[in-house]
Amino acid sequence: MHAFRRMMGQGEPSISLNLLQEQKRKEVAEKVASGVYQFEEVGCLNCGSDNSELIAERDRYGLQYSVKLCKDCGLAYTSPRMTGEAYGQFYDDEYRPLYVGSERAGDAFFQEQKKQGQRIYQYLRSKGVDLSQSLNVLEVGCGAGGILATFKEQGHCVVGIDLGSEYVQYGSQTHGLDLRVAYLKDLSIDFVPDLIIYSHVMEHILDPLAEMAEIQRRCGENTLVYMEVPGLKNIHKAYQMDVMKYYQNAHSVHFTLGSLSVMMSKCGFALSAGDEYVHAIYKLGNEVSSAKNEYDTTRQYLISTENKRWQYPFTTVAIKQFLKRLLKPVLG
Repeated sequence: MHAFRRMMGQGEPSISLNLLQEQKRKEVAEKVASGVYQFEEVGCLNCGSDNSELIAERDRYGLQYSVKLCKDCGLAYTSPRMTGEAYGQFYDDEYRPLYVGSERAGDAFFQEQKKQGQRIYQYLRSKGVDLSQSLNVLEVGCGAGGILATFKEQGHCVVGIDLGSEYVQYGSQTHGLDLRVAYLKDLSIDFVPDLIIYSHVMEHILDPLAEMAEIQRRCGENTLVYMEVPGLKNIHKAYQMDVMKYYQNAHSVHFTLGSLSVMMSKCGFALSAGDEYVHAIYKLGNEVSSAKNEYDTTRQYLISTENKRWQYPFTTVAIKQFLKRLLKPVLG
């Protein structure tokens, strides 16, 4: 019996979708079926190996989505995946409405980003990062700039880049932030960043090692790089313990703290702090992360989490969420 049988073949969405998300899901499926969105096979994004195990064939929206687990290093990655051209159109036409459930950037989205910025700010402080002096902060994949707004309010100088022109325009015009439509490799700035932020961005990058090398080129001796990605080994604490709520067709790679650190170390970065959420802080250093093969541990984690999925309603997290929904009408 296939260890990942529930993830195989076609299926219905694993999360609730609103009408706009249903519409966008249908549009993506039609473009895939008609060949408008082309796909390509790739090897492991860390070691280049083709020696892998198929662990999923669809994502949380019920869309075609092939996830493989490298047997030679343990990285989980998407292959075949949409080509760069197809991804470009997907991000322009469907990604934000499918993911957020809204066509346009607005205050609700911006405020959610600000809350995320506050969480990042507190995480950095908890790990001993000195935020008392004004820092030059660069965020890659800034969206509407809500994360940067938190840092700006604390007296830091901020610049953000994103490929979504509508979101960049909203943050620039409505909130007065320095946001630009650009790739990191094309960005022109007259300072060396003290802090570079990637919040839920690196998992979308088609060539993460090339991106990490570009980050290294932008760093100074004391630059800190904050990385946040959805941790593959954090599903038991999130996603209602359901791996099918974790997989998303926009993600080309599925990191653990270990796999992210191994790839960052290849580009000259040492891990300063991190966890399996994944939150992680890196800086340039000579420390080389251990290249331990995570295939067995990652595979066993996914199987164990799948087998224990029925326990979720009885967890502390689930009970707190239930009570919160129950009390919301009373507390307002």
